[in-house]
Amino acid sequence: MPRPYARAAAALLIVAAVLGIALVPSVAPTHSALPASGVRTAASGVDFLNVSVSDQLAFTTNIGEVQPGDSVHVTVTQLGTIPHTFTLSPTAGYTFPTTDTASDLTAYFSSHAPIVNIQVGATTGAKFYANFTAPAVGVYEYVCTEPGHFPSMSGLLGSGEAPGSLSTANGPGAPVYIISGTIVGLVILALVLGFVVGKRRGAAEEMPPERLGYPEPTPAPTQPPKAP
Repeated sequence: MPRPYARAAAALLIVAAVLGIALVPSVAPTHSALPASGVRTAASGVDFLNVSVSDQLAFTTNIGEVQPGDSVHVTVTQLGTIPHTFTLSPTAGYTFPTTDTASDLTAYFSSHAPIVNIQVGATTGAKFYANFTAPAVGVYEYVCTEPGHFPSMSGLLGSGEAPGSLSTANGPGAPVYIISGTIVGLVILALVLGFVVGKRRGAAEEMPPERLGYPEPTPAPTQPPKAP
């Protein structure tokens, strides 16, 4: 490969390698989006989180985001007759595997104390209350730990960010995929450039047939000049 082309291909590979190293920092699990609704009472620094549960094995909430340091007042209303829990994980950027059983959840919370853990009784129309201080910026999963209720009864609460728009610190964003695509493109371009240039050089330096042991082509006979 001629020197200018070799240098160009090498430079492309180096750029791709440097960009790849820049993407090495760990990325935490991504999350499914939970639509946020409701308005925070910003003036008082208080968030009112209203949750309802029923026999349909699902959480319904009025908001999906609180603000770090705010006082959060939780009200869980029982609309059915099946006991539940509203248990908020203390670990930002982490969602439980959907294969987890009630025992798995209980084991996790035994070593990771939940931010809030409301035991919801079976009386229809009953309300259950709890308060907690909104944690650091991040997205936190809440679940019901009753047997067979997870993963149907689960959701995400954002603190300082909407649960459907995680920052790149908690999950991969568009820039990660754009840079990754650029790296792949540079590598492919370098390989194609090296192949094409190498093929041309090989064709130019190809050994003549007689050097490879093949007979040299016989030139076509020419007609003798006619006598005047």
